[in-house]
Amino acid sequence: MRSGVLLTLFTAVLFGCANAQDPDGGADPGAAAAADPVVLADGRTWAEPADVSDWSARPPVQQAMAAARAHWSAQDPDYEEETHVMAVAEGSFTGSGAAQQAVLYLMSLWPRCCPRMGIAVVEDGALVRNVGFEAPTQLLTAVPDLDGDGRDELVMVGSFGMGGENSTSATLVSLADSGFRTWGGSMIQYDSCAGSGSGGMAARITAVPGPEFSIENYELVSCDSGEYRRGSGPEPFEFPAPGEEMSLELPLR
Repeated sequence: MRSGVLLTLFTAVLFGCANAQDPDGGADPGAAAAADPVVLADGRTWAEPADVSDWSARPPVQQAMAAARAHWSAQDPDYEEETHVMAVAEGSFTGSGAAQQAVLYLMSLWPRCCPRMGIAVVEDGALVRNVGFEAPTQLLTAVPDLDGDGRDELVMVGSFGMGGENSTSATLVSLADSGFRTWGGSMIQYDSCAGSGSGGMAARITAVPGPEFSIENYELVSCDSGEYRRGSGPEPFEFPAPGEEMSLELPLR
């Protein structure tokens, strides 16, 4: 019962990233000014999740989940499983020109702070990468290659609520040769609307090849309206340095 309720809460509050546009030019910093900014995340935006539940039964995802199950159950004797495919993104994640799907999947909701997740990369119906991690993540979107390495980036968005407060963060990653390469994460939305009923903020983060990042900050006008007013920006932005890397490469077989 508690798992079902938490899964509902886990997926109820999602904040979308606008669809990325393929930027002009490469990773040359001199060309960055001419490139169209890519929206990485916008905390003001509500996005209904697409129904990707059919991916749960596909062989490469079942293969990825089996490897994740073996790992997490060996790590935790109280491992409590509830699997779910959260999102699917299209792009070239392991090399230039590849037509791939990055499948965000949940293995376990517990512990609540750090549910056990994974990203399976599928190409031509086969599992080619499987990365596990622990973080509340409900949304995954692809970003055209920002640093010129031929691999598209991924933005992972996750919401977490407690005591009437809700916060949403976005983390920019790409697939390195082993696990994630992480630029860092930043809060893109916060409100206390379910508690005190006042106070909130949102941020919009964009990027151009290089990469160079910009941020715009907004203040919540009211919980009732859900409207925001501009606070500051756009201004240059750097993701806070990532903490200890929590991702791990899971076997393909």
